[in-house]
Amino acid sequence: MNYSKRLAAIILALLFSILFSAALDASDLATLNVIPDQTVLSPALLKNPVTFAGSGYQTNELVIIELILPQGIKIKGLSEDEHRVTLAISNAGNDGNFKVAMSAISTLNWFFQVDWTPGLMTPDFKQAKPLPPGKYEIEAMGGDSGKIGKAVLEILVPPEKK
Repeated sequence: MNYSKRLAAIILALLFSILFSAALDASDLATLNVIPDQTVLSPALLKNPVTFAGSGYQTNELVIIELILPQGIKIKGLSEDEHRVTLAISNAGNDGNFKVAMSAISTLNWFFQVDWTPGLMTPDFKQAKPLPPGKYEIEAMGGDSGKIGKAVLEILVPPEKK
């Protein structure tokens, strides 16, 4: 009987520990939403850019939003061992939330991978090497807390031209 009471106490303590740590972990969570979460790479993205919204960060915390490159995907200007690029930077508000749209320069550099004409510094779409269709992981990391929110952006195959 004594053994079964100890076993029950140990099991109860383990369950309490698991539930308590899960409650602590929930308060440490950060979220990230990509709007829209599916898109075709087209010039329309310059007028209606991909936007990122997140929550769970510290008040006024700097949040860095990065594209994580899948194995085998290369981006101009990155070395072989670099696998992420910064898409946007924001500050969380007093409520720990943020919302930021990609700039046109980020969209042109990272999604379209355009070249830039010398002197005029205008995008040269003829030399562009757009990211291939597929699913891309996006991370938003708090600069002070280290909290990370994750989401996926799917680049779709463009519709056939008629």
